[in-house]
Amino acid sequence: WTDTLFAVAALFVSAISLWVGIRTEDANEKLVAASTWPFVQVQISNANPDAKLDLQFSVVNTGVGPAKIESFEVFWKGKPYRSANELLHACCGYTSIKATLPQAKGHTPLTTGTVQGVVLRAGEPEMFIHYPLNTDNLAVWSALDDAREQMTYRICYCSVLDECWRGVLRSELYIRGQLHPKQVKTCPVPPVAYTQ
Repeated sequence: WTDTLFAVAALFVSAISLWVGIRTEDANEKLVAASTWPFVQVQISNANPDAKLDLQFSVVNTGVGPAKIESFEVFWKGKPYRSANELLHACCGYTSIKATLPQAKGHTPLTTGTVQGVVLRAGEPEMFIHYPLNTDNLAVWSALDDAREQMTYRICYCSVLDECWRGVLRSELYIRGQLHPKQVKTCPVPPVAYTQ
């Protein structure tokens, strides 16, 4: 009986050790995933720190780990746009400097940026539209300030562990579902990606 009892006790201790090892490994995997978790949002501001009116559209990684931006789409009234020039022309009557005068002076420039293909560190923003208000662009600037309420964004990004998420965003976080982007295996290639 003693030998059998020792064998059963050893088997029991081994089973417990195995269970603890599996649970510890699972907890470690979750800890590593949590410490590398990115969370991407769109932030829009219409004033800079100097209190000057200045529209800035940015994608910001508010998570704790780097975010690899695999795809980015910009929509106004449900239609996708490839660039800020195309978007502002449709929503706001914007005409680029090149289309008006090659050497236009006093024309407020529209600054654009690329989000797709960028890696954002935790806390890092990436600007994709910057348009300051001046006397020459009041109508277009005001139209863009109004149009931003009808804009949505679809973004797909991955962590350094290649866990990927895809979500539809607005600049306001209280829109249902924004805090819970859908986890996907890979990021699909969008038919109309916003490139600049």
